[in-house]
Amino acid sequence: MPSNSNYIEELLRQLKAFRIDSGKTEESVEKELILGPGWVSQFENGAFHPSLDMIVALLSVYGKTIQDLPANNSQNVPQINRTIGASQDGQDLVINFDYTRYQAKYRLHGATSDEFDDVLLCLRNGLARLSANNAGEDESNVKSDSVAQTFLKAVKIWPHANPSDVWWFVVYRAYCDPYNHPAEFARLNLTESWKRTSGWALERAFVEHYAPALADEGIHMFIASSEDRVRLIRGLEVGHRLEADKMDIMLTVDTDDGDAFIGVVHVKASFAERRTDDVPMSGALVNAGYLSPLLTMDCKSVPSANPFNKGELGNVYMGSGDDKRSAKRVDMEDDGFFSACFSYNKNTKPTPPQYNSPGGRVVLCDFTSPRDSFHDFIVSETAKIRTALGI
Repeated sequence: MPSNSNYIEELLRQLKAFRIDSGKTEESVEKELILGPGWVSQFENGAFHPSLDMIVALLSVYGKTIQDLPANNSQNVPQINRTIGASQDGQDLVINFDYTRYQAKYRLHGATSDEFDDVLLCLRNGLARLSANNAGEDESNVKSDSVAQTFLKAVKIWPHANPSDVWWFVVYRAYCDPYNHPAEFARLNLTESWKRTSGWALERAFVEHYAPALADEGIHMFIASSEDRVRLIRGLEVGHRLEADKMDIMLTVDTDDGDAFIGVVHVKASFAERRTDDVPMSGALVNAGYLSPLLTMDCKSVPSANPFNKGELGNVYMGSGDDKRSAKRVDMEDDGFFSACFSYNKNTKPTPPQYNSPGGRVVLCDFTSPRDSFHDFIVSETAKIRTALGI
């Protein structure tokens, strides 16, 4: 968390002094207020800031009131104890956030506090549209758009950062900070809200990043309405029942007879997300000659004081010796369940050039340019599909 101001430190010292003057031990206060062991110590040493109701309760136990607390005579505004914060450390920015029982730190190289504030303001201003004063906008649309725009702003400000880290350690944690939402949503379960919002947001971010460059090549990448999804896949013979509502992003090209379906782009923030619908559908599309690539942030980290976003795809296979690849990687590289997998986590290991993958390859990308490996793959594969389908 951000470092405490002098006033907060003085307030916590005063609470400890009040307790000692009252003759009470930490253990007796915890029993009186029905707190688990260690809470009073956490409050007094600044490891965890007590809420206002907790401060009032502690003061009451010590025979004191709010009026007995020290006045803030400094010129500095006390910092708010938020679930995400940042502090400058030389040329780097250290992002602080709660990660289960840890106060975690993530180092963002070459970043500044002002840039971090700009990212938070982007999210705050986007979510402000949810306020009752802006009635009329669809709530899910506002949330997903706010997250998408915040992420795109962050990767633009920090082009050399790991996009997956920005998504997982910055945007996600910022979304779960209730102070970034209108006050009327204070009791919202933000972790659950993120699960519903993030998938749509990531799809929007990818479309906004790639669609204009692909449009220059005559390829349309878009999030289709339910009606357009049904229309575009009607009559497709792929040997598998296609569920229109499971198709994240559509790919089409213009023909003399209108727009023609050429594939689906699947989007997953992590491989922990449910894939039971994507895998068989993607395999059927690939076998039928259509495009079915996967875009993923490959987010995966273990709670710790200094978490590392290692991803889930694990080891690569060089073509000889023990094969220690994960089932998820084998799904793509050998079984061809996706045309290719494009990971936006710099810690993901790409498919080695020397491995002649019978299926799709794992390729690394970032957001520095929309004309990257994914763009080139879609363009080249679309040309093949046009030839095969005669469109």
